[in-house]
Amino acid sequence: MKLVVDANVVISALIANSKTRELIVTLEPELLTPEFVHDEIGNYEDLIVEKSGMDPNRVQQFIELLFQYIETVPASEFYPYIEKAKEAIEDTDPDDVLYVACALARDAGVWSDDSDFDEQDLVPVFTTSEVIESFETM
Repeated sequence: MKLVVDANVVISALIANSKTRELIVTLEPELLTPEFVHDEIGNYEDLIVEKSGMDPNRVQQFIELLFQYIETVPASEFYPYIEKAKEAIEDTDPDDVLYVACALARDAGVWSDDSDFDEQDLVPVFTTSEVIESFETM
């Protein structure tokens, strides 16, 4: 199974030593994310430093570590799916469209705790709780 991980899941993993962090580094499924997520996480680096209690260098090391387990998908690969994704989830955050398009391009589900994804039925969506439950029973 492949899962497209949204930025909030990655940020959550950076802030706390949590089950989310553990899942990212240990899950068997292929984890993917659109290339813009790496930049988006950079925009929240100060918040991550503040909430995690880590110094900026340590946060940067953790970002690099997590992205060793998450493949960054170039926009050119999922660009052809943007219109289809837009039709399915048009009234939500524009970034959500990119996650759905990425999932369509890679025949994947989406890992997100954002209820906006419930607006579409193109790709399966898994919350963190569902990911934990699915992979603890395997």
